[in-house]
Amino acid sequence: MSKQNGIITKQPKAFRLMALGALGTGFATYAVSAIMILYLYEPLHLGGLGIDRITATQIMAVFSSLGYFAGIAGSYAADRLVGLRKPYLYGTLLNAVAISLLVVPHGGLPLFFISLALQIIASGITGQSLYALVGLIYRQMGTMRNTAFTLIYIMNNVGAAGPIITGAVALKFGYNAGFLVAVVVLLLTTLPYIFLNHRYFGDLGMVPPDPMQPAERRLLAKRLLGITAVVIILVGILIRLGWLTAKSFSGAVGLIGIVLPVGYVIKIVRSSKVTHQEASRVKTYGIFLIGTSISMLVSGQATGILSLYTLDHVNLTVWGIHLSAASFQTFPAVFAVLFGTISSQIWGKLGPHQPNDGLKFGIGLLLWGAGPLFMVLPVSLFPANVKVSPLWIVIFYALIMAGETFTSPVGRAMASEVAPTAFMTQMMTIFTLSQAAGSGLSAIAANFYTKGHEAAYFLVIGLIAIVWGVLLIIKNRGIIRKING
Repeated sequence: MSKQNGIITKQPKAFRLMALGALGTGFATYAVSAIMILYLYEPLHLGGLGIDRITATQIMAVFSSLGYFAGIAGSYAADRLVGLRKPYLYGTLLNAVAISLLVVPHGGLPLFFISLALQIIASGITGQSLYALVGLIYRQMGTMRNTAFTLIYIMNNVGAAGPIITGAVALKFGYNAGFLVAVVVLLLTTLPYIFLNHRYFGDLGMVPPDPMQPAERRLLAKRLLGITAVVIILVGILIRLGWLTAKSFSGAVGLIGIVLPVGYVIKIVRSSKVTHQEASRVKTYGIFLIGTSISMLVSGQATGILSLYTLDHVNLTVWGIHLSAASFQTFPAVFAVLFGTISSQIWGKLGPHQPNDGLKFGIGLLLWGAGPLFMVLPVSLFPANVKVSPLWIVIFYALIMAGETFTSPVGRAMASEVAPTAFMTQMMTIFTLSQAAGSGLSAIAANFYTKGHEAAYFLVIGLIAIVWGVLLIIKNRGIIRKING
């Protein structure tokens, strides 16, 4: 980690603010999601909300997807209305307020869903402004941009050590105290940006890349009012008819998550502001977007089905110490920092001889697929009444995080690389929408999970990742030639 700190200090000062922001955002995101599903599922007398397991899993998957969808608004506003810097700051502060509602004791389901709604709105305001700002800082520095996104990935996952802290605090003092820790860390890592962003950024990111004309603003306002009214009326009708259940809503969000990134890519490649070469590169990048969706399908199992499996079937007492199920979600952060550090050193030593991005991404998907395939073993070998070793979960996380080390930095850096000028922030949003598609698939997949059939469930998910990874490895050179134009 000391080598990474040395590399970070050599970066522009504006980047250091964003790296600290990535740490705080990662901490809050992972820390809250890790204990939130347990907070939903735990009985009322143990400090939870007493929701059944499958519904709790679906709520988390839907929440994740809606956060990604909402990010479209923030990214669009950054590119066309207000620039990149204001959405990042205001969205982060609103997120802190939203999480703080979960700190209120005995808030119950009403306050919980208000908090979820505000967190989604915060995601909508923030969009992908943090990553777009990093891409803007390094717009003309290709090699340094890849290094910067790898460092942001590492810092985000240093922050992802949150679950072991909030899990331990929740176990000792209750879930409300665990959420409080997340709020404090998020605010502390945002304060330097509040006081120093004008000094370090200057005018960078203050002006939207593709400013909207006054007539366009008025038309946008009318459309937003109309869409909002239609959505409110439609939801009211569905609730009245009894058609809007947790299962149906989860399925609908999943389908929207799959369709939306496809529609957004089509919108960009057909735009008159995009050249033929830019459109061709964006189309080819779609192969990586599909791979990202598949990786998020696997990742969704870690925060949903696997969390419940850990709670019910894993021995949580190690060397006389009782661990919370949430604490296991710190292992991804540890592995991400470890593997990210190793890979960045290896790529630095190999220089121009390192594997191309297509090959890296394909290898990463093989590792993503290996995680659920590995979990077929404990669910097949041990009866349901046997508590298995926590090493099974640890190795699962080691495999998928090794995969993420290959796929995540490559996917984000490439999104910044292929982004047309008029869609700088929105292209980063498309990357996260592909993640939303994966979360949507995870929400749909949760409907097919049944006790006693876990082996088949994990087998199918693992094979999907393996097949796409193999295809990328076979075609990697041709794909990269198209990306490079």
